[in-house]
Amino acid sequence: MAAVVGSPRARRLEAVLIYVALTALTLAFLFPLVWVLGLSLKTRLQVFATPPLYLWWPTLENYAAVLTRADFGRAFLNTLIVSGSAVLLSLCVGAPAAYAFARFPFAGRSFLFFALLVMRMLPPIAVLVPMYVLFSKLGLATTRFSVVLAYTTFSLPLVVWIMRGYFETLPVELEESAWIDGASRFGTFVYILLPLARPGLVAASILCLQLAWNDFLFAAVLTNNATQTLPVLMAAFNAGDSGMDWGGLTASGMLVIVPVIVFSFAAQRHLVAGLSSGAVKG
Repeated sequence: MAAVVGSPRARRLEAVLIYVALTALTLAFLFPLVWVLGLSLKTRLQVFATPPLYLWWPTLENYAAVLTRADFGRAFLNTLIVSGSAVLLSLCVGAPAAYAFARFPFAGRSFLFFALLVMRMLPPIAVLVPMYVLFSKLGLATTRFSVVLAYTTFSLPLVVWIMRGYFETLPVELEESAWIDGASRFGTFVYILLPLARPGLVAASILCLQLAWNDFLFAAVLTNNATQTLPVLMAAFNAGDSGMDWGGLTASGMLVIVPVIVFSFAAQRHLVAGLSSGAVKG
């Protein structure tokens, strides 16, 4: 029986079944993206054609219409500034906090760490109104900074959770060797631990970027026409007397997700390593 199970024919059949299953899952996950891409390359008449067109001559007029909008460039810049600032602030605060949770056995450490995770579990709508009232009192409402602070609130627990697990995988002997050579704790953290924790930092930054880049709720409430982000701008395509502009909506959607996809693929190796290390010790 063992010989039959381990025979070359059985191994080939197992490999074929695995590849078939993986191919089916890949197609299932990619189908919505491919469908949106197809709609973005159709004219308005082709979008509403009955029956649906599966073969047509692609057009880039929807992308040209979106890119020539004056508010699209401003919204893209706002999204870039807000998302980048939120990621940077989350890493600058979260990485030292994660190091403290990983190395210092202070009183209440478990409770504080659990409290951070509870903050991440809260639904965004539960804190949206209090945040808006607070930012209004401080004069920060409808500014980019208010959106950055809102995104950091939900990104920070994620950074601490991932980076704490990663710092716990690094041997303490590295720090002790640096201290013997005269390095301070801060210098050891910046020049030794952070370079070694680069996979964890990349993984945390990608997840924070996805959260900030795709958010609609906070951006819709905390911004105005001058500071609105791309997800808020996309909502403008579903209004008007002519109905839903599916071409403009799908074209803008593709333009929104492309930067995140490119960045994620470029950092894919670090993402897998960072998430694996954080999951083991987190």
